[in-house]
Amino acid sequence: MAISFCKEKKVFKLDTEQTSYIFCVSDNDFIEHLYYGKRINDVDVKSISNRQIYSFGAKEQESSRDFSIGTVLHELSVASCGDLRIPSVIIDFNGESVSNRFRYRAHKVYKGRKAINGLPYSRDNGSCETLQVELENDANTVRILLYYTVYERENVICRYVELVNKTLPCIYLEKAASVCIDFYGCDYDLITLEGMYLCERSKIQRTPLRKGFQGNASIVGASSHHTNPFFALCSKNADENLGETYGFNIVYSGNFKNEIEVDRLCDTRVVCGINDVGFRWKLRRGERFETPEVVMTFSDEGVGGMSRNMHDHIRNNIIERRYAFCKRPIVINSWEATYFDVTENKLLSLAKSAKECGVDTVVLDDGWFRKNDKSGLGDFFVDKEKFPSGLKKLSEDIHSLGLNFGIWLEPEMAAIESEFYKNHERNILSTESKPLVYRNQFLIDLTLDENVEKIKNRISAELADVKIEYIKWDCNRYLNEASSKNSPQGEVFHRQMLGVYKLLDGIKKNFPDAMIETCSGGGGRFDPGMLYYSPQIWASDNTDPFARIYIEYGTSLAYPKSTVSCHFSEGVCTSGRRSSYDFRYIVASFGPFGYELDLSKYPKEDLEKFKEYSLKYRENEKIMLEGDLYRLISPESDEFCSYIEVSKDKTRALFSFIEINTTGHTESTVVRLKGLAADKLYKNESTGQILTGAALMNVGIRVGDLFKEKGGSGRQILFSAQSDNIENKKEY
Repeated sequence: MAISFCKEKKVFKLDTEQTSYIFCVSDNDFIEHLYYGKRINDVDVKSISNRQIYSFGAKEQESSRDFSIGTVLHELSVASCGDLRIPSVIIDFNGESVSNRFRYRAHKVYKGRKAINGLPYSRDNGSCETLQVELENDANTVRILLYYTVYERENVICRYVELVNKTLPCIYLEKAASVCIDFYGCDYDLITLEGMYLCERSKIQRTPLRKGFQGNASIVGASSHHTNPFFALCSKNADENLGETYGFNIVYSGNFKNEIEVDRLCDTRVVCGINDVGFRWKLRRGERFETPEVVMTFSDEGVGGMSRNMHDHIRNNIIERRYAFCKRPIVINSWEATYFDVTENKLLSLAKSAKECGVDTVVLDDGWFRKNDKSGLGDFFVDKEKFPSGLKKLSEDIHSLGLNFGIWLEPEMAAIESEFYKNHERNILSTESKPLVYRNQFLIDLTLDENVEKIKNRISAELADVKIEYIKWDCNRYLNEASSKNSPQGEVFHRQMLGVYKLLDGIKKNFPDAMIETCSGGGGRFDPGMLYYSPQIWASDNTDPFARIYIEYGTSLAYPKSTVSCHFSEGVCTSGRRSSYDFRYIVASFGPFGYELDLSKYPKEDLEKFKEYSLKYRENEKIMLEGDLYRLISPESDEFCSYIEVSKDKTRALFSFIEINTTGHTESTVVRLKGLAADKLYKNESTGQILTGAALMNVGIRVGDLFKEKGGSGRQILFSAQSDNIENKKEY
């Protein structure tokens, strides 16, 4: 069993294939954390816990010399309970003087897991196991349930919290985090993914822990372009391949906060979940509140090992099963080809050119229901001047070419000149009668179920008879004014996110054959919450390959390549640098592949080259969807970037090498491959050379032998395991 309970010692032990997580019912029935790390056989490790008394360490009894609430390690910390570190829960008892000390009452273990009401979560994979621990305060007025779901194969434990108002007329939650976990010592580095619009997750920020507070957060109503809900704690000597590394990610797309505190004793506390800024949730008698889920993992194989655990969990347990490992559409998107000036004839012309390039899906982006960004959003009526035959006929024409049809939507917004905005001003999120303007659009108040239904029904009615296989779901504005005429202000941020999830659910049910790719001004909502609904996310509006290298590499710390939607484009955006077609292909084939340019303007020889790329992507797609990623050279070297994907059975590996700004001084640098089977023979499909996995991983490949030109190019090499036994191939 993954979960065990020692009744005599009152110790809970949660085991995955490679990790153990241990906590106990301690003195006075508090829940005390004991250990999280590499798998151990021991159950009772309580002897290592802190039982010293420090100054200003509160105790329940003065005579007690072995337990202080303010110094032991916790699984939950409620404000004003005697623990002076960051609390994970803050409750306003509405003027009542009620105890905040929550004690163990009961627990149960069961196969599978419960759904979290209204929120995305890691799916029941048929083998997971859940521990539910019940706590109550001394007055028996409020119950807190701690949930732990164990995914053994992926080495992941998922946690969330449920708070119940049992008897009081009402209480207010002022903070309701999903995880509180304490670690002895502070000899860790904090890793976060930072950036901004057009360079999301492109900066891997690694900083040593210090006394006081660190972390990252978003208060914009989305997980945001500038940071990400993922973070890691790693030992100071940890690198890509070795060293203890803990990874955390929140299955949520709204405001979040990850807090790391190093306290006076130099111990480390982690608290993560919904951001408490602007949060105040009313619970009436009998009501309950469930927090978003947090995914936790540990690896002693460095940052790379942690990443591979996260990748496996997202692919196996968060992404919808039917999409997780199936081939993805190769799309041509109309946006960078036509922008708003898209028409029926232009799209058909683009489709015919795309057919020659191996594309299988044509996506009609923004412009199908409006001529500019001031109208249409919220109304979603097809522009009959641009599409006189209608979308049904357009879809039929696209399908007659042997292609699938996709469409762009931005369901969460209303434009400034839309009828929806003019007639429903009270249903826009705003603190003033004249709301703040951005992109000539406003956020529809999705805290109101009526609005969710209106938008879902309007879109469904307009597209009811249109055959659609792909939906690009966009969101191009932050929640700048968190105020609603329909919901209490402290509940707006979270209720809006619940409304978004409800709308996603509704559209998915009405278009069951359409795969959704989410987008938020590019990569402004790249998180596990969105991946629950869409197997891939548009990584960034920046399609410049030199910029995309950093975006893709940073994103890979937390997310599998199969989730990172990438397109081959004109190649000049933010950097202004020219690049070869091969360079652009390698960067764009990092994840699900497509094109973002006007293919109808390219000569036949270029279209034939693009078709080669589409075929090459299809040949190697299975490794990208299912394989293990090993990062070899970080682009932060500013010279190269390199990584290799290895199939789970070690029989195929795709090695990618990208030149960023190469100089002759580094031609003798060696790239040593990772993840291969040392005793297998591998054939370099580019040269025919056969070497052992041991040679490729220890001798490696000389960088100078990979050059095509100095900067702006790259190489991709497929290695295939040979069936010959290594013992019969002594010459190798």
